[in-house]
Amino acid sequence: TLIAVLAVGVSVVGYHALRFVRSCATLDGAREAVEAHVRGKQVRRIARVLKTADREILAARTAVRVTALTCGPSLLGGMTCRTRYVVNGQSVGMEASDHYFRVNYSLVAGWQATSATETSGLRYSLTPCRCSWAADGR
Repeated sequence: TLIAVLAVGVSVVGYHALRFVRSCATLDGAREAVEAHVRGKQVRRIARVLKTADREILAARTAVRVTALTCGPSLLGGMTCRTRYVVNGQSVGMEASDHYFRVNYSLVAGWQATSATETSGLRYSLTPCRCSWAADGR
């Protein structure tokens, strides 16, 4: 029975260690998914305000760059990330505040990030074992 308890303990710790390593190894994919999500949201917002249908031109002129990203495995699968970003060189909102995203992955595509959705900071605060990435100032 002691061996069974140790085996279960090692497998639980190993499972969470693998999720942490995968989260750290896929931060670049998470950054790209967040940038694509924010770019799409900005293009939809601008198109609605300008009443234009040519979203391809707006998308080409909308540059989104994540400046800081901290992610960890979500308890519900995927990753939960806290991020800061700029749109066309300008911080978004009244001040450079944190934005929270849930990033989903496709196991079939080799843990490639498939989508990002905005979420609350509460989900991020429940995320264990976080990895961070910051822009190099370019």
